[in-house]
Amino acid sequence: MSEVEIVTPRGITLRGTFVNPVDSTDAAVIFSHSFLCDRASSPHFPTLAAKYRSLGYATLIFDYSGHGESDDDAITSDRRIEDLRAASGWLADQGFTRQLLHAHSSGSISALRARPKAVKALFLSSPVLGPLDFDWEKIFSPSQLEELEKKHETFIFEDTAGSRTHFHVTQKTLIDLSLNTPEALLENLEQPALIVFDRVDIERGFDSEVADFFRFLPDGSRLEIGSDRDFSDEDDLLVMWDLAKKWVKAQVPIVRPRR
Repeated sequence: MSEVEIVTPRGITLRGTFVNPVDSTDAAVIFSHSFLCDRASSPHFPTLAAKYRSLGYATLIFDYSGHGESDDDAITSDRRIEDLRAASGWLADQGFTRQLLHAHSSGSISALRARPKAVKALFLSSPVLGPLDFDWEKIFSPSQLEELEKKHETFIFEDTAGSRTHFHVTQKTLIDLSLNTPEALLENLEQPALIVFDRVDIERGFDSEVADFFRFLPDGSRLEIGSDRDFSDEDDLLVMWDLAKKWVKAQVPIVRPRR
């Protein structure tokens, strides 16, 4: 296991965990975490990364700028796109030129907008594929909303056990989270995607958007709805992993050299 630093074109240092199993070839899995989260993703990504490695894939989980242990930065979709492309490019420079991009929740927005060249397929769990209606008054205090109105930015202070003390949020951050459309995210997508929804997504009505977005997906893409599953539950996570395992083997197969 290696703790790595990746410098983006704008000079921001991203920090992540890269693991190259002994039997790996040129195939790897890179992860895209959601807004106000980090590479652990509570703790799905480390768990899933270990399972991918058991199949022979190298893995890279990293913190987006302004998240986790990466450099401070205002959180915007454009910056996350640059971060993800830099991380995928770093992985390709290490020889891993065939990649699966595994994204969760709003991490799917970055995955679908960035579309790194080395990524051959996507696995999207509980993805955000359309506009979201937030009640910002339940998320921000009156003073934070006033800062957003007057200064166009505010800080969300973090008091959990992690190393980050705050998140830098701007009006652009909120627009990037709220105003997405299936057309903007999926049109002309070339990499096949497996999209997975669970019971919580159904309760939020995410599955009702299927008819609006599925026509934009490239050939070979699939949709799985676990109507009786909650993938935040450890047991149900194994069901999601079974889908991911079959998908990565089909789309980014490990090719063993002949001896």
